[in-house]
Amino acid sequence: MPQANKGIFYGWYIVITSFLIMFSAFSIVNSLHSLFLVPVTEELGMTRTTFSFVLSVGGLGVAIASPFMGKLLAKRNMKLIMAACVILAGCGFMLYSLAQSAVYFAIVAFFIGISVAGFSNIPISIMLTNWFYEKKGLAMGLAFAGSGVGTAALSPILTTLIANYGWRTTYVIAGVLIIAISLPLILFFTKKSPAEKGMIALGKDQVEIKQESKDQSGVTLADAKKSGVFWLFIFGVVCFALVAGGVQMHIPAYLMDIGHPALFAGTIFGLLSLSNTVGKLILGAIFDKFRTTGGILFVGSCMTIAMVSLLMAEAKILAFVFAIAYGFSIVIATIGPPFMTDDLIGQKDFGAIFGFIQIFFVATSSFGVIVSGFIYDVTQSYKVAWIIFLGLFIVSMFSIFIANRRMKKKRAYIEEIPMNNSFEGL
Repeated sequence: MPQANKGIFYGWYIVITSFLIMFSAFSIVNSLHSLFLVPVTEELGMTRTTFSFVLSVGGLGVAIASPFMGKLLAKRNMKLIMAACVILAGCGFMLYSLAQSAVYFAIVAFFIGISVAGFSNIPISIMLTNWFYEKKGLAMGLAFAGSGVGTAALSPILTTLIANYGWRTTYVIAGVLIIAISLPLILFFTKKSPAEKGMIALGKDQVEIKQESKDQSGVTLADAKKSGVFWLFIFGVVCFALVAGGVQMHIPAYLMDIGHPALFAGTIFGLLSLSNTVGKLILGAIFDKFRTTGGILFVGSCMTIAMVSLLMAEAKILAFVFAIAYGFSIVIATIGPPFMTDDLIGQKDFGAIFGFIQIFFVATSSFGVIVSGFIYDVTQSYKVAWIIFLGLFIVSMFSIFIANRRMKKKRAYIEEIPMNNSFEGL
């Protein structure tokens, strides 16, 4: 029989563990790999476009693995799966050091992508959803902030290692760091749910039994797929994923195109990363207080300010405004999908549903980078892309708003009349 929580709630150890996994393994694989672009392409005679495209194969690995990883992590031993995946990612980075061709990079990147699905967003989201009934948004904000902090902290270290020891040796060191930091944390601290510690989720001991049963409501993935409103929600996710992937990677190039020096572009990019980290905490608190509706109103307002400022970023002050507002808004891409999936659809089949949603998010996020490049090649300007992305983001928030209202009404109906246990027809 689970007991009321006493002392420091163990869920916060889960948050710290998740933060450090995002800080180390995820930031190295997902963000810091860009540091290797110049030295690798120069030595191997590979174009930057080819190298970027090859590494996007890693995103394909994440997308393909996400649906079955969601089911596997929810039903099987999460600790062992996460451990195996972080070892695979670390060994994959070490294998990069032997690369001689783009094909080799692509093969290794694909398997690293599969491993990322098994140790980062999906298992962390499952754990935090299980451990936190209250303060779920704050917990997610703190945990996923690790990626931004890790990028800022480890970037100068890896840059120095590449300069002093070369990219091949640095790949090996990075692989060792992935395993050395994340593996012990996974083995000693990860717990899929409070039941594994004989505990209950934070805040569960303060609600009525009837409310507890509602918290476990929701539908299966099979039922969700039959619902038009579920696909409207996915459409909203796809739209903001395109914006997330299509804007950030092209910011330094755009700022230099409109007359700013490279140092200023780098400063703006660094400020964006910092505001992104702070924004995760702010959005997490807003989600806790105002749920999905409050969250999308906040990020929608920030994104509008950001993209209007970006269009007029010849003025340095507006470039700074962009960096802060965009950092606050694009955090929806990190903590939005898991929180909104739980808030809109429920916990009944969370792992499978979130894994399924990740297919669309990862695939379209990777595609966004290509969309921006294509629009630039056709128009010789990024400004058309920025206008299109602002429109997509507004459409995204509106779609999620409508999906949220309709799903909440249907869930309330299901709870009142249990026989009506499907979203079909919505």
